[in-house]
Amino acid sequence: MQKYILFIIFTSFSFVGFAQSKPQYSQYMMNSYLINPAVSGIEDYIDLKTGYRNQWTDFPGAPVTYYVSANMPIGKPDRTSTGATPNISKTIRRPLALSTEFRGAARVPGHHGVGIVFVSDHVGATVQNSLSASYAYHIPVSATMKLSLGASGGITQYSLDFSKIQVKDNPDQAILASGQLTAIQPSLNVGAWLYSRHFFLGISANQLIFDNFNYTNKDVTAGSYSWLGNSYTHYFLTAGYRYEISDEWAIVPSTMIKRVSLAPISYDINLKAILKDRFWFGGSYRHKDALVGLLGVNISSFINLGYSYDFTLSDINQRSKGSHEVVVGIMLNNRHRIVCPQNLW
Repeated sequence: MQKYILFIIFTSFSFVGFAQSKPQYSQYMMNSYLINPAVSGIEDYIDLKTGYRNQWTDFPGAPVTYYVSANMPIGKPDRTSTGATPNISKTIRRPLALSTEFRGAARVPGHHGVGIVFVSDHVGATVQNSLSASYAYHIPVSATMKLSLGASGGITQYSLDFSKIQVKDNPDQAILASGQLTAIQPSLNVGAWLYSRHFFLGISANQLIFDNFNYTNKDVTAGSYSWLGNSYTHYFLTAGYRYEISDEWAIVPSTMIKRVSLAPISYDINLKAILKDRFWFGGSYRHKDALVGLLGVNISSFINLGYSYDFTLSDINQRSKGSHEVVVGIMLNNRHRIVCPQNLW
């Protein structure tokens, strides 16, 4: 048991001191706004999502993440304004054929997007709470393609609770203390998103500029903690393509490459099948980390649901029972009763 306690301590201090990491998500395809602010306002409605991730189930001190996000377009042309039929029920079968935004030779004006996201990530004795707001501008590149440029900024609070750290034998006095350390750090993220009804290509950088900060708490009674103040920029490259096999079936291969300073490059490979724009299922491979099963349903023009389960591939699988993630999406002000998201598959 002692090795697991030591692992929790190592995880906590790695998380806080050596690389203030953003949470891991298996369903980032369902909510790319979490990693790229340029996605703000990409759909025709207010896209509200909440998610819960329990990583490495039954492993003491393993990561648990909660989030709530919302983004919306401003000044986006109405789908019915250029003569398209308002009968959006057809989007259940053929969402690509309906959009007036990408039909015809004439370009439509650009539009704005705004959003907000709150994330709470718990790892061992540490908690990371972040709140940020975003802005994006979607620029028409051609009659079928747009480029969005976006940025977000906010604050992140880090805390380390020494009461949750326990060492069974020969505790190292360098890490023993009482009380709680806290720090608040500004955050800055930027991104770009090139997309059409058939593909997307995104690049983003999170946790820019502000890489050093100080923990302070007068109640901490031992140790020197100036070395705890480091966070590193995260870079994400994402791409995907939607291929229509028939009127009922579509497949979406996609990938994400992630680079964090002082850490090896990691990547995901995903494949998702969509049936009648109502049901979707698929799988992912996260390099040297997990195999992921994906399942979801677009219940109505108001709500959709996604679930994933990670089969752990690393040595942690001897203790963990895998990872669970649930995402609930709400489509507010969905005037045209779109059932399937048109740009985020």
